[in-house]
Amino acid sequence: MKNLKLTSLGQIPEADITFGDLTVFVGEQASGKSILLQLMKLILDAGDITQTLKKHGFDWQKKTEDFLSLYFGEGMETIWNKDETKVTVDKVDFTPRKALSRRKKSENLFLIPAHRVMTLKDGWPRAFTDYATSDPYVVKEFSEELRLLMEAGLGTGKGPIFPQVGRMNKTLRDAIGKSIFGDAEIRLDRSGLRKRIVLDIAGTQLPFMTWSTGQREFAPLLLGLYWLMPSGKVQKKDKINWVIIEEPEMGLHPQAISALLLIFLELLRRGYKVIVSTHSSQILELVWAIRFIAKSNSAPTRLRHLLDLKAGAYSKDLTETILNEKTFKTYYFSRQESVVSVKDISTLDAEDPDEAVSDWGGLTLFSTKSADVVTRAVSESEL
Repeated sequence: MKNLKLTSLGQIPEADITFGDLTVFVGEQASGKSILLQLMKLILDAGDITQTLKKHGFDWQKKTEDFLSLYFGEGMETIWNKDETKVTVDKVDFTPRKALSRRKKSENLFLIPAHRVMTLKDGWPRAFTDYATSDPYVVKEFSEELRLLMEAGLGTGKGPIFPQVGRMNKTLRDAIGKSIFGDAEIRLDRSGLRKRIVLDIAGTQLPFMTWSTGQREFAPLLLGLYWLMPSGKVQKKDKINWVIIEEPEMGLHPQAISALLLIFLELLRRGYKVIVSTHSSQILELVWAIRFIAKSNSAPTRLRHLLDLKAGAYSKDLTETILNEKTFKTYYFSRQESVVSVKDISTLDAEDPDEAVSDWGGLTLFSTKSADVVTRAVSESEL
């Protein structure tokens, strides 16, 4: 999938999106980003989705509206208007009815939803059928994948779940440990009648709900990354080509978001195409810097310094791959009264006359405004 065009999907009257290796969506809450990301999952994985729903006992009796309710969540089926909504993928028309006729095929896109913290109940991933029928499919599927991952061996109790040698490069493990978990380890507790993950701090075990907000938000994301980054020499999950991560920065300090930036680049290095929806200007700062460094033909060491990476084979491979082989796109979802416009702001040019571009989809608007106010205040005080 290289290009996605749509008209009249929910509150989005029109969108024309060409994907990069890393594509970033920014915009206000309720501006349609999640809807579009879930639509991408449906486009690429319709056969797998229908088979998964049937396996867990769901039945929409060939009614497209009921299927859309099961997939997007109760009440969301109205976002697709059968007379007005049009979607084309690389110039090929897509409709839910056409998708429902597909035979099962392997999953191609892995989506880590914004609601991920609700996937861990008392420190253990919830099963697909533990959710209400009205809950979005992507939350249930992500939760089930984590449960299967834990049951398949990650939750055996042999050694810490994090940090774990063989899972991720040591550079990534150290960055996550330093900025999110400190000296604590994530371990499996089997002392009770039910398994659970706990945070082990010098022998004291803390249950999931006592963790910090950032730690709770990051834990299911971490497990999802484990799923995407197999241990050993395998670079990526078989047949998975796309990764979507919604609002990865939730609950995290800027230093922890810096660790996330490394994770995104590692996913790119492994061969995934990545889409991130965010409210963090820090993520766009990375994209802007990478584009500028690559355009100016600066040495990869500039990117290494930006990411605080030590010199070595891993950092050399990572920075050279990102600068020489990867492309970046950014789209702004702007909510204007009852409709949303979707604009390509990939240049991130601070001197662009279009404020949507120069203010990075509103993410730098307040800092620009506050700087202007302070400058005027200083000028007035000198009079």
